[in-house]
Amino acid sequence: MDSDKRILDIDQGVNFRDLGGYQAAGGRTTCWKKLIRAGALSNLTPPDQQLLTDYGISTVIDLRSPYELKQYPDKVPFSCKYIHLPIFNDDETESQTNNQELQKAYSADPRSGYLRMLYVYRRMIVDPQPQAAYRHFFDYLLVHGADETILFHCSAGKDRTGILAVLLLDALGVDSQTVRRDYLMTNPASIRRIDLRIQNAKQSRKGPAFVSSVHDLSTVSDDYFDQAMIIVNEVYGGVRAYLRDVVGIDKDMMAELRQIYTE
Repeated sequence: MDSDKRILDIDQGVNFRDLGGYQAAGGRTTCWKKLIRAGALSNLTPPDQQLLTDYGISTVIDLRSPYELKQYPDKVPFSCKYIHLPIFNDDETESQTNNQELQKAYSADPRSGYLRMLYVYRRMIVDPQPQAAYRHFFDYLLVHGADETILFHCSAGKDRTGILAVLLLDALGVDSQTVRRDYLMTNPASIRRIDLRIQNAKQSRKGPAFVSSVHDLSTVSDDYFDQAMIIVNEVYGGVRAYLRDVVGIDKDMMAELRQIYTE
């Protein structure tokens, strides 16, 4: 896995990554420059926007809540189509919440941020709104994917984007360990953002419990991934069954997705 090749060098963006080059079903490989996962586009500079244009991005799918969108609107390249497809109506992952707002909830218990993330990952699997968003996302890919390069994102590109990328890569026939590694790649791809949030937490002088929670809210982990996958496997019968029964991807649709996004 060539992680350096996957990470797009966006100066004022975080966790911009190409999902191309993964081994998929039938000896095929996921296509480069077709599916990009990312954090928010709200701080992009004109050169950043031009880089995305030059990379071929034609559609931006924003998974953030209406509040996040209003507070931090995307700076979408002029040539791109923009689609708002919220996973939640609020920023349940608290990716955009500042330290002052976090302090009341996360200063007492060092596990509070960690437990919050486990709760969010359960919700991303079982709640009707995320499930409906996944269906709309895959429907769009099936209708428009052949002609478009699609970037999908949330605030940090790690949780909502991460779970959607897990479902997408599995649908394309990428093996589970590779899917996990792509999910965990968020941490090295977001190191500047993570370090800044932890530094700010330490400077707040709210103690080690708060710093620990900010770390857990700012990163991804095997535990978060496993929380989602345990529910998918035990409640729904596995990712493929979840895609079929919840997301609505039947065999013909899956074959079409693989035809579009693998080569």
